[in-house]
Amino acid sequence: MKRTYLMSAAVALVAFAMTACSGSTEEGPVTYTLDAEATALGWKGDHTDGHGHNGTIKISEGTVVYNGDKFESGNFSVDMSTIADEDLPSPDRDTLNSHLSGPYFFNTSEFPETKVTIKSVSDKDIKASINVMGKDMDVTIPVKIKKTADKLTAKGTFTIDFADLKMGGTQPGMNPADPTAHTNSTVTFDLNLVMNAEAPAAE
Repeated sequence: MKRTYLMSAAVALVAFAMTACSGSTEEGPVTYTLDAEATALGWKGDHTDGHGHNGTIKISEGTVVYNGDKFESGNFSVDMSTIADEDLPSPDRDTLNSHLSGPYFFNTSEFPETKVTIKSVSDKDIKASINVMGKDMDVTIPVKIKKTADKLTAKGTFTIDFADLKMGGTQPGMNPADPTAHTNSTVTFDLNLVMNAEAPAAE
């Protein structure tokens, strides 16, 4: 009888210990970090005369935090110096890249980064604030998001109107031969975002 009591007590003690251990590893916030090599952000811009150009720009860093299925925070940086045309041959491509990075457009020497702060995430879109050239703009980005314990991806095509920045290249009068011609202020982006979950810290 005494032996049976001792065995029952031992089993109860082991069960309590296992419960305590499992409680210490309850799921908490998970941070997803940008996979810069796997992520791509394409752009396409048009001119009022009908021609256009397309290229890429790099997202340099970013994190998104979820607590279970609840979005908590998200921040990204876009390296503006990586604006690159992909439809022109050299040296025309180099000329356009310099033009886009210069003072008539994104002035990357003075504003090397665009900061993106995610405000909310839904099944169909992301609402964010972007700080570009020192000015804040609210944008809605339609994307399809997939999230697992190990990876988060987001894909979508969206447009941003940079008219409020009043960039010189988007204003009429740039071409003396056609004073009304200018680059459209609206740019179309194609996003393929890949992020990996950070490993939990060792206890």
